[in-house]
Amino acid sequence: MQCKALRDSAEEISAFDVAYFMASVDEPETNRDFAEQNGASFPILSDADRTVSTAYGVLSERGFAKRWTYFIDPEGVIVRVDREVDASSAGADLVNHLEALGVPRKEQ
Repeated sequence: MQCKALRDSAEEISAFDVAYFMASVDEPETNRDFAEQNGASFPILSDADRTVSTAYGVLSERGFAKRWTYFIDPEGVIVRVDREVDASSAGADLVNHLEALGVPRKEQ
């Protein structure tokens, strides 16, 4: 559901000068197949060894990554963390966060 919500908001998200992606603890092949099945218009990265999930504090006790969104500025500083991600509205919520953070839009 979250992947599709981001896919469906791709036009609005791409108006901002940002790079965005999802990360999963699944193997790269699984992520590739998932991305193809859901028409993802963005990369889905693999953290199969759970190194990144652990470093960012999103690895659950069951071994899955929590659905958190990190907003990282051009200097690499985390400026916001959304720990209340709603999978069904993730795309629209992302756009709202980008606007609230004053992220510049791409020049037309």
